[in-house]
Parts: sequence; C-alpha cells; structure tokens
Amino acid sequence: MDINIQKVSILSECHSRLNKIGKMTLENIVNADKKDCQFLRKHSPARLKELAQMNCYASEKVKAELDKQFGENNYVIIAIGRSISSIAETLGNMGVDTKIIPISGLRNSEVNDINKDSLHIYKTFLVQKGLSKTDLRKNADKTYILMDYAYYGRTLDRVEQLLRKNELLGDAKNLISLKINDILGEDFNQKHYRTLFQYSRFKDYSFVGKLHVYNLKDVYKQCSPERIKEYQGNITQGLRNFFWFNVFDSLNSKSYKNIFPQKELNAIYKHYMSIQAIRNYIAREQKEVSNIAKNQ
Repeated sequence: MDINIQKVSILSECHSRLNKIGKMTLENIVNADKKDCQFLRKHSPARLKELAQMNCYASEKVKAELDKQFGENNYVIIAIGRSISSIAETLGNMGVDTKIIPISGLRNSEVNDINKDSLHIYKTFLVQKGLSKTDLRKNADKTYILMDYAYYGRTLDRVEQLLRKNELLGDAKNLISLKINDILGEDFNQKHYRTLFQYSRFKDYSFVGKLHVYNLKDVYKQCSPERIKEYQGNITQGLRNFFWFNVFDSLNSKSYKNIFPQKELNAIYKHYMSIQAIRNYIAREQKEVSNIAKNQ
C-alpha cells in the first residue's frame, strides 16, 4: 500500500475511534475500550503527545507547589485567558478547584475604559462561576489565585485591577496574583518552554476562547469549546481531540514526565518564527483591535 494512503487510512481510523469515545473527558477515557486507547496511543501525532505530556507534568508540579504553600483543597485557581487554560483544566481533573475565565487585550488597555453594560454582563458570568464578593467572603479561609503565564506581569496586574473593581470582587483580602512560570520554577523558564508559550502552542487546546477586553459582552460566546466558532472546524476538532485524549489517558495511567518538545519546536522554528509569519501575526492583531474599536 502507498505510504500516503496508509497514513490517511490510519488517521481516518483514529478519528473513528475518537468519535467512538465521544466527548474528551477523563471519565470517558477511563471507560473507553482498551483496544481503542492502545490504537490511539500508538498512532497519535508525536507533537501532540509531547505537548500533552508537558501539560500533565506542568499541572502536577503546580499542584504540588500550591498544596505545599497553601494546603491541599485550601485554594482556588482563577486561570486567565487561553495561555494556561489547558493546564487549569488538567488541574481540575486532578481535584483542584479551578475557574477558567476568558479575557484578553489588557496588556495595553486601560481598565477604566471598559463599557459599563459589558462589565455588568461579565459580572453575571463571574457570579455564575462562583466568583463574587459573597463567594470570597464565605470562603475567607481559602486563597483565590489569579494565574497566567506572564513575561512582564502587566496583563496579570491589570486583570487583578479589573476584578478588584467595586462592581466585581472589590478589595477581597484572599485574592492574590501568581505567575505560573514562577510556580513552575527554573526548569520551565528555559528557552524552549518560553517559546511554546510565546507562540501560543497551548492556546489551540484551550477550554475558553479569545475575549477582548473591549468586547466583554461576548463572554458567553467564548466561555466553552462547544460555543467557540474557531474550534468547530474538522481539523481543529481533530487536533483538540488527539491532544485531550493524550492528556486524560496520561492522567488515567499517571504515566507523564517532563520531556523535551523537539517536534513542536522544530515546527515553530520552521514556520512560526519566520519574519513573514511574525509580520502576518502582528498585522492580524492590529486589524482585530481596530475592528473592535470601530464597533464600540
């Protein structure tokens, strides 16, 4: 059989078995047919297996460090945006109380410029997530940790500034901010880890979408993968299913370790870090901000 035809046949069989499992959850992977799982382990794309392993290893390290600092079950993680959403979702499946909130564009924006109607909609969303002044007062013995992967900390600082508005969480004493890269420590500050986060290699598998600070009224469109239009394409869904199968399969077997993401880095250096690719990315970001501003 021609090698390309064979690859297409194997890929088609993988998708068939992923569809048989259904929604990618830890429970569904635990209950999945063992032969299906064996086939998917063998034929999953190596790049996604690497990322899934790193994701699980990072999650375990975060949990161990926070359990040590605050005590097990004595903290709540509020993951900001897409960068660490996959790690936060994994932590949730490890028994950690996690809230993932979509928010983007605060790095160069003023919190005080946010439309009041949009802020009210975002407040309603936070209340439904268990993030209100009342929730934080009732759980005063728990530490609520705002968390993101931060280069300089501007986004993290401004998200805290946003949430501390009187309309939202106010001056809650048990709300703090932590950079996940500080929690992960020296190993995860090496160049290859920074590169993966810088070029958004985990964002494609996020459980939330991109919600710009100027358009908070769209929070309900960006708060779950089933509602986010960018995640609905067949190729995107297929890649997401492969990634989350490997994450939950690794959690189920506890067979994850820190590995060097060579194949993913090769892809980044080949395409994403080309001069033209960087220019295209900047142009898309500027166009998006411009379009949002026009609609205000």
